[in-house]
Amino acid sequence: MSKTKKNSEIDFQLVQIEQTGFSLNIPEGFKTVQGFQFRVSLESFINAEKKRLVVTNRIDVRDGSDTPILGHLIAKYHFDLIGIEHIKQNKKGKHLIPDELQLSVNTIALSTTRGLMFAQFKGTILQGAVLPVIDPANFSVNEAED
Repeated sequence: MSKTKKNSEIDFQLVQIEQTGFSLNIPEGFKTVQGFQFRVSLESFINAEKKRLVVTNRIDVRDGSDTPILGHLIAKYHFDLIGIEHIKQNKKGKHLIPDELQLSVNTIALSTTRGLMFAQFKGTILQGAVLPVIDPANFSVNEAED
């Protein structure tokens, strides 16, 4: 169980890791020229009924910005929320995820996805496509769909 520092009334726990998508599209005879480029997205979703925060991490790997996608991975991370009643809501009733909670779950999602990618790409031409260290604050949002 982890607590956010500023919002000590909110605990969270990673309860499920789900790989929901994976593909390789490596042309015959492919050799990387420019090094790998990564398109990374993180989306957060709160299911208030289940008291759960779900973070979806999508990664596309290319050899260059205009090249086709060589590898693709989607993973979902399910966090139980204890103290969800302490998470504020906007006027429309959507939860406003505290910045510190969002930062924590983003960090967990990015680092775990890096490991999933390493395991999936091992033994392929994408074995060297290791997701670089990314600042999880770049993906922070404070509103999540219910």
